[in-house]
Amino acid sequence: MTLYKLKQVWCGKPYENLSVSCDFSATKEAVTAVFDITEPSVKAVYSETNQKVFEDSCAELFLSFGSGFYYNFEVNCIGTVLAQYGKNRCDREFLNPQLIKNIEVLSTLGSKPFGIKDEETSYRLEIKIPKTIFVFDNCGINPELLKGNIYKCADCSPTPHYMHLFDIISEKPDFHRPGFFRKLI
Repeated sequence: MTLYKLKQVWCGKPYENLSVSCDFSATKEAVTAVFDITEPSVKAVYSETNQKVFEDSCAELFLSFGSGFYYNFEVNCIGTVLAQYGKNRCDREFLNPQLIKNIEVLSTLGSKPFGIKDEETSYRLEIKIPKTIFVFDNCGINPELLKGNIYKCADCSPTPHYMHLFDIISEKPDFHRPGFFRKLI
């Protein structure tokens, strides 16, 4: 696994009590990301697949295998997944919720919505995406072709924030920028 530290972006003054590291690996069988997160407040409202989990405390993996298309996997702090595929921000197709159930997610905060915890909170979020999820790519998972970016956000929390691994040049938050994807392993 490769350990990455995410950095805060699109903020006036960075939060001192916000940190995210991600242990990332990819094999022909699965993509795995283990996030260790500390944030000033935590929000968990969404509990149904493909809801707007990016409004909660959320970790995200955007992955591409060189076809010009990419997957976005957005997982809130209680393990609810939004997953899409497409070429850009506008032309996205939701992955089938039955298929998404094959993604293994474990959160130390549990799996039940709790609203807002307006206090510094640390938690671990483990995500394992098996090759069967990558239905739009005949290659399944080819680690040699894998590019992407890793993100953390909380759009509608009491302490909204945006973080990324690889730099994105944009005036405002915009994770759907495949031109800034880089090799992840």
